[in-house]
Amino acid sequence: MAIPAPRRPQKRRPGSEPARTHDETRQKLIAAAGEVFAETGFQSATVRDICARAGANIAAVNYHFGDKLGLYTEFLKCSAEENEGPILQSAFNAPDPEEALRRFLHGMFRLMCQGGAPSIYVRVMTHELAQPSPALPVVFEHVIKPKARVLYGIVGRIIGLPPDHSQTRMCVHSIIGQVVHYVHSRSVIELAWPGFSMTPKMVERIADHVTEFSLIALKGIRNKPVSKAESTRR
Repeated sequence: MAIPAPRRPQKRRPGSEPARTHDETRQKLIAAAGEVFAETGFQSATVRDICARAGANIAAVNYHFGDKLGLYTEFLKCSAEENEGPILQSAFNAPDPEEALRRFLHGMFRLMCQGGAPSIYVRVMTHELAQPSPALPVVFEHVIKPKARVLYGIVGRIIGLPPDHSQTRMCVHSIIGQVVHYVHSRSVIELAWPGFSMTPKMVERIADHVTEFSLIALKGIRNKPVSKAESTRR
């Protein structure tokens, strides 16, 4: 009886990976990239550092994402969907615009001040806004624009103007300015406010304050007489 010849192991095409390994490598690269981008920003981050932290071959970034910019864009898109998607959905489901604004602001403050410090996602966005990368148009489309659209709609309903009205836009930027101040000026706040600490309790207190402060201002604008020219100005 003839003994069958031993099977030769099938050669895998160069660069191919089993589906499970492929997904694991991809997720490890995204996670490692977030850490590196948060520490150094897009400009100073290197593919070598990201791959070393992910325990992946240096060619893995090109294979999975095309290049460093592709990985950076994918990290921000995934992070925005994971972190901000629930916030926007909660605001969308609110019974009225005032509650929608409250949910939006509380969600954003909790996201930006997790554990008393900005999250990796927030730190990466801080670098991006301070030193815009070539990915900024994509970042705006997938990360900034969805939030802006929701907030324009909420504020427009409160003050009785269209979402794209110039007054609505200015109100939205004023509200966001308050959030950004507490995130990016924390060191200054701590010097000016002895004993200040961004504890979970303080985060909720600040979110309540910014919400009430903003609602009072918005309702004041709504009740302010507006000329015909101002009511149609975009």
